[in-house]
Amino acid sequence: MRRARPLLGTFVEIEATGLGDPSLERAVNAAFEAVTRVHQLMSFHDPLSDLARLNRYAPFQTVGVDRWTSKVLRRAGMLFDATRGLFDCAVGHELMQRGLLPSEGLAHAESGNFSAVEHLGGNQFRYSAPIAIDLGGIAKGFAVDRAVATLRAHGVREALVNAGGDIRVIGPSARPILIRCPGGEDRVVRAGLLRNAAIATSSAVATVARSDAAGPTPAAPNRDRHAYSVVAPTCLLADALTKVLVQLRDPNARFFAAFGVTTFITSDDAIEGKAA
Repeated sequence: MRRARPLLGTFVEIEATGLGDPSLERAVNAAFEAVTRVHQLMSFHDPLSDLARLNRYAPFQTVGVDRWTSKVLRRAGMLFDATRGLFDCAVGHELMQRGLLPSEGLAHAESGNFSAVEHLGGNQFRYSAPIAIDLGGIAKGFAVDRAVATLRAHGVREALVNAGGDIRVIGPSARPILIRCPGGEDRVVRAGLLRNAAIATSSAVATVARSDAAGPTPAAPNRDRHAYSVVAPTCLLADALTKVLVQLRDPNARFFAAFGVTTFITSDDAIEGKAA
């Protein structure tokens, strides 16, 4: 069974096998409901989302959020610390300045980093500075993981969930990894096989650089024709670490070993790093 729905600012596709109808239909519908819940909780654009409430009110008062939002925020904080600030969700101000995110109701927002996000216990948070966070670099991966967990809970043992290129597969079948590079949409590079793992791919255009330690000065993002991919046990981790790989631009950096991931950079005619 294969189904697709517009969610998370992209199309989410779910393929699943191994159960008869109507059990498989129920499993896939439940997986989409999990993705929809993530979308509603963590959308920058929805004024009723947890994220929107945090950005409006957390610089001034404590804000309570859903347990899923709390989990993503805590994982984002862990990754901010573990990557020495290279993965940083506090990029809302920069993205609003570029016109990529709406700024209505966020006139107070300033540039800052994720160290300003304070977890006060439970699902309570506050900002120590007037930052604005965007979970677009991690929530999509989390949504894919939640969809997979939901499918498994319904008895599905073989499936693929694809949210705009953030992909996770479970089951015995290996799936081919096909990478399209920015500016080369007609060219697809095969980059190995994916089995019981997740992959995410990002580009320089989609990433805000957060540290001078990221490496040599890169070319202008809109002229960078590389795709930066991470294969990881979970899609949340793969999604987040693509932003780090874009900045380091070194798929063989020892930095990634601690995360147990595979990284590679693809151009129109070559793969740099270890393919999956």
